[in-house]
Amino acid sequence: MEIFAESQKLMKILADDRKILKEFGKDRLPKIKQRLLEFETARTLSDLSYLPPTRLHQLNGSRESQFAVDIGANWRITFYGYDENDEQTVDKEEIVAISIIAIEDYH
Repeated sequence: MEIFAESQKLMKILADDRKILKEFGKDRLPKIKQRLLEFETARTLSDLSYLPPTRLHQLNGSRESQFAVDIGANWRITFYGYDENDEQTVDKEEIVAISIIAIEDYH
């Protein structure tokens, strides 16, 4: 899958291990890198596991068009999914690109 970010700042952070370390700490760095690799190697979002440790899940309420994966404790990578026509979708079989919104503790 292709990986994008909702902001240039976040894209720059995700492209540099030192910036990830500075922004999110040494405990989260390996999990963030692991999840990014999982996204890159997946053909569609349905290739990712809904079981721990990844625990891919769709959010609900005002964030029902978003997904999240775990990176530890309460921390998640939240993102939108896009199909091959660059249309936002929640169908995991059709999602071939993601746009990361944030790496956050939204609990």
